[in-house]
Amino acid sequence: MLPKVAIICANYNYGNYIVPAMKSIMDQTYKGPIRLFVVDDGSSDDSWEKIKGFKITYGVQNLHDVEKINVKKIKNSGASVARNTAIDMCWDWADIIGVLDADDAYHPEKVEKLVAKLVEHEEVGVAYADYENVNPDFRKREFKPSYNKERLAMQCMVHSNALIKKEYLEMVRLPNGEFYDSKLHGPASKEFIGCTEDYDLWLRLSNVCVFTHVPENLAIANIHGNNQSLKMNVEIFNQNAQIMRSR
Repeated sequence: MLPKVAIICANYNYGNYIVPAMKSIMDQTYKGPIRLFVVDDGSSDDSWEKIKGFKITYGVQNLHDVEKINVKKIKNSGASVARNTAIDMCWDWADIIGVLDADDAYHPEKVEKLVAKLVEHEEVGVAYADYENVNPDFRKREFKPSYNKERLAMQCMVHSNALIKKEYLEMVRLPNGEFYDSKLHGPASKEFIGCTEDYDLWLRLSNVCVFTHVPENLAIANIHGNNQSLKMNVEIFNQNAQIMRSR
């Protein structure tokens, strides 16, 4: 049987993007079991209503009466907490966990192609691909280099929307039970963002498994001026770097 793939998505005030993001998972060509787990991180816009409406429309696979979309709303706690919540929701079911940023979208064949790489070799635990930056004025492919552990130590070369084998994710669970460190991406409503929680996870995973790069454009990343990565500053990065160096 093909692996069971859970796609987790943390949303905060991305009401203009969350429906296309969710639909991109429903449109995947992957032939194995796939489910979507969305956690709304206390949005103050109309995100939650759109998430609930999408679940009603697409959530049940009528043939087997299986919930393909699982959603939950929490108080605003930051992307790390929201992603950890989504991982907890899917943990007992999934073999592979994929990450979807709420303002991005997968191309239809992304899961199929990345899962093929993950099952090809047992020691491969993370698969990632290229993507296209999109805004109203331009489209630009963002090429991610092939994995190299030494290079990863110098820069975050892996895109956030990667797929991860659960067995390796379990190996890097933090002592407090978290997968994504909540100290590295705080609540947006309190003006503390961060944005190194992905990088921290990749560094920990690089100690227990191999990464593989698929050199194809398999997603879009919307550039809209409210991207959380744009809110990072030197002070926050240096604080986060101290936490990562202390591992």
